[in-house]
Amino acid sequence: MKNRSLVSIEDSSKDEILKILDLAAEFEKEPVQKILDGYVVASLFFEPSTRTRLIDTIKNPSLFL
Repeated sequence: MKNRSLVSIEDSSKDEILKILDLAAEFEKEPVQKILDGYVVASLFFEPSTRTRLIDTIKNPSLFL
């Protein structure tokens, strides 16, 4: 699934779905990983209401990456 977006599960093969589930299980075992160390992460918001609602809910969303 490299360089693909997951819009619908129907667009994925059985093997791709199993890979996603395996990766989810790995994240569940060790939720805090440093996958993005050395990268710059940015959040882009195109609607003010979305930005306000999300920022009010999660004070620093980049901490979860």
